[in-house]
Amino acid sequence: MYFPVAFKRNSAFNVVGAGLLIVASTFGLSRYTYGLFVPAIRHDFNLDQATVGAIGSASYLGYLVATLASPLLVRRFSPRLPIIVGGMTATLGMLLVGLAGNPLWLALGVTLAGCSPGLAYPPLSDAIKQLCHADKQSRYYAIINSGTSFGVMVSGPLALFAGPRWQLAWLCFAFIALMATLWNVLIMPGERRETANDDADSVILSAYQEPILALLRRKLKNASVRRLLLGALLFGLVTSVYWTFSVELIAGENRLSATDRVIFWMVVGIAGVAGGLAGELVTRFGLVKVLKWATLAIATSMAILTIASDGLLMITLSAVVFGATFILITALYGIWSVSCFPEAPSTGFGLTFFLISAGQLISPTLAGVGAELWQMTGVFQVTAVCCLGIILLLPTQDVWRM
Repeated sequence: MYFPVAFKRNSAFNVVGAGLLIVASTFGLSRYTYGLFVPAIRHDFNLDQATVGAIGSASYLGYLVATLASPLLVRRFSPRLPIIVGGMTATLGMLLVGLAGNPLWLALGVTLAGCSPGLAYPPLSDAIKQLCHADKQSRYYAIINSGTSFGVMVSGPLALFAGPRWQLAWLCFAFIALMATLWNVLIMPGERRETANDDADSVILSAYQEPILALLRRKLKNASVRRLLLGALLFGLVTSVYWTFSVELIAGENRLSATDRVIFWMVVGIAGVAGGLAGELVTRFGLVKVLKWATLAIATSMAILTIASDGLLMITLSAVVFGATFILITALYGIWSVSCFPEAPSTGFGLTFFLISAGQLISPTLAGVGAELWQMTGVFQVTAVCCLGIILLLPTQDVWRM
């Protein structure tokens, strides 16, 4: 594709801006915003908690399948193709949710929207490798990864603006996703020959010729890779409970008004911007130390929500800590995956986030059933304890950059 001289595709503004906006649209809006609307969805469509959890799991199932397909598309074509398809999928899925008149169309839209980050997110690691110098890659990636927070942050004011007409907010989300897609059409690399500019190019290109199953068999012999993948699975299991049911928990116990619940959601998003510091923290302290303390913090945020009683301060503290540490830990797993798969970044990236999604696929349904048998408070307490297992799966050798 030809670009005017004045249009610098690999400028910091374009790389970070386009990447951040597509992450905000696919992760922050298409995937995680569902939890914000669970009370309204239950009311308007007359659904029980188990059904709401099943729809949430369907979203993660869509992401799971898409995450498998995305690295294959990168290897066969280019990073641009799955990123653009992901943006289009986000637009269509959220449009369906905004227009849904029954639970079937709602579930279809949520599932389709859930596919979008699985398509668009893994290729960003390849795109960053191709467009940016090595010394900027970790920093740019961490900032782009915080796009999830910006999406969650934007969803709150739009939900307040829409009020009872909550589907109007989803139509606005679809428009944002369309704008993100168009920007990425112009920015993302579409030809393999555009790849990097250092001595590792031949290794990277040979990795694309190696069958993906052979690459995975070779990598799984490495203890750090196994820890990466098991930790990613557990991280997905525990965090999706918060994303899907945190608003439901505080709504069910009448601890916050409807407006306060939206503000709670916005606080989660605003706090997540701090996750953009992941690259700087890894460079300064190493991934092992940062991941350990972030895991302790996110487990604490889940526990706090179960004992907050009527305390707005404690609920806000939970939102701040979870939002910041969730985005931070996803960035840490992204950096760790690229360091484990330097010859095939999108493959390692895709596999890591595939396993995060596999955990997120199972967890909402289990949590919904658990809430029917016990209470949502008990589900969150068990989840907080399980979260600590991530500390047992830290890297065998420290990581200081992508």
